[in-house]
Amino acid sequence: GDPFIFGRGGEEVLYFRERGIDPVVVPGISASLAAPLLGGIPLTHRGVSNQIVICTGYGREGTSPDLIRYHPEQTVVFLMAIGRLRSLSQRLMEMAGYPGDTEVGIVEKAGCEDQRTLRGNLNNIADLAEEYEIVPPSTIVVGGVCAVLESGMLEKKDGLKGLDGTVVDLAESKSVEILKGEVERLKEELAEKEARLEEMK
Repeated sequence: GDPFIFGRGGEEVLYFRERGIDPVVVPGISASLAAPLLGGIPLTHRGVSNQIVICTGYGREGTSPDLIRYHPEQTVVFLMAIGRLRSLSQRLMEMAGYPGDTEVGIVEKAGCEDQRTLRGNLNNIADLAEEYEIVPPSTIVVGGVCAVLESGMLEKKDGLKGLDGTVVDLAESKSVEILKGEVERLKEELAEKEARLEEMK
């Protein structure tokens, strides 16, 4: 991920600099961007969302961070918030002006073989997450974009229900075969490089 987005990357850089070491920061892609993409949720979409807000579920010393007021063309991504999903949903509706039928998507274990995507709305997402036993690490997306690609994105099977309570296993997605192929290709390249290094010794 990105060590500077709700991580301790900045703190660690300062720590080492104070001790005369200038560390190299390896850039990564934040789960706030990668997880929704893997879950089939575009964070922006023409006519649906033109802005993205990234929030943490926990403030300093376990406090709840201030919430961004509702805007119909806004996508909000919450990291490290699945443990507060029920209270977060209530606060968004009661304190930030979000309609109860605002779409919500949760991408659980993004990029792993057992990745799942759960879809619902603010009224029912906490109950659905309990029903399907959603666990960390999970990325929560709030906004109309959660429904944009739902239709026709995956080959559906018996037991899946529309927007209210759809659970999608990563293995069902046609894009997974592309990802797996890329992983295998990279493995082969790595093996070839390791073999060359051995020959050079």
